[in-house]
Amino acid sequence: MSQNMLLGFLSGLIQGVTEWLPVSSKTMLFFVFYLWSLSPSDSYLLSLLLNGSTVVAASIYFRRELLRMLRLPTKIDDASFNLLIFLIISTIVTGILGILLSTLSINLLVMLRTSYALIFIGFMLFVTALLNWWRMKIKSIRKSINDVNIPDALIAGIAQSFSILPGVSRSGVTMLALLLRGYDVKDSLIISFLMSIPATLGGSIYAYIVSPRIFEFLGLTEIFLSFSTATIISLATINILLRLSQKFKSHIFLSGLSIITIIHGMVMSG
Repeated sequence: MSQNMLLGFLSGLIQGVTEWLPVSSKTMLFFVFYLWSLSPSDSYLLSLLLNGSTVVAASIYFRRELLRMLRLPTKIDDASFNLLIFLIISTIVTGILGILLSTLSINLLVMLRTSYALIFIGFMLFVTALLNWWRMKIKSIRKSINDVNIPDALIAGIAQSFSILPGVSRSGVTMLALLLRGYDVKDSLIISFLMSIPATLGGSIYAYIVSPRIFEFLGLTEIFLSFSTATIISLATINILLRLSQKFKSHIFLSGLSIITIIHGMVMSG
């Protein structure tokens, strides 16, 4: 197996596992590509591209919710219609703000020295750790998935847009926003991953539009291998990982990774 094929398989494996945990799968991919000697900005764009590789698995796993929303209007029930409107609005908000924040991230990673870019990412990992710790402390069951509304869609969409920043977990920030709005933990999880389908797919398309040369780092064959591996691993482990995500003390893992990343950046800058 060539080095590129191995990287394609490894990136798919990592994405297929970490997507379902609140640890920022794109940041885990970022570290893989950075260790592979890509620049911070190229590592970020490639991780954004491959972050969409679990869209197929998410669509299959949540197919019942998707099919219920996508029926003809005459057959759609109020709860499903409200959920569809929620996803449309939250996706639009995420797209608009996400493009602005992604452009800011790319420019920042290009301008900063590699050492300072790593320190920045380490700091964002620590912020995510704090948000995940806060999320685990919230106990709220006032709302269910049937209670979604437009104000909540706006707030969840804004929260999700910040996950475009390197180091920030998409599921972590969206679940926190939904829990603060009073949703049950289980339904927050479902809503968060339904939101991920258009958001991560859009992120992959955006990464290619911004930098078509991204295929110079991994060819079509390697990217197909990455997408296929992520899909297979996701479908095989998603049930276990989603249950684990509700108990996994990700703030401890992310705090440790944050410290390592910041120290590495400081050593490089010195």
